[in-house]
Amino acid sequence: MVSEKLSDLSLEYEIGKSVFIENREWIIAEIQTGLIKLQRERVDGTSSTMDISKNDLQKRVNESQY
Repeated sequence: MVSEKLSDLSLEYEIGKSVFIENREWIIAEIQTGLIKLQRERVDGTSSTMDISKNDLQKRVNESQY
C-alpha cells in the first residue's frame, strides 16, 4: 500500500492517511471532536499513539517540512 503524505494545509485529514512529524510516519487512526488520534508502528513491533488537536497537528506537520 502506498502512503500519502499530507503537506498541503488545505487538505482535510482522513482516517488511514499518513502524516510526517519529526521524520516519523504517523497514521491517522481516529478523528474525534477536537482531537485526532495518531498511531505509528515502531521498529521493534510495538505501537505508539498520540492525541493531538487539528491545529497543533497542522503546525507540527508544517514545521517538519522544513
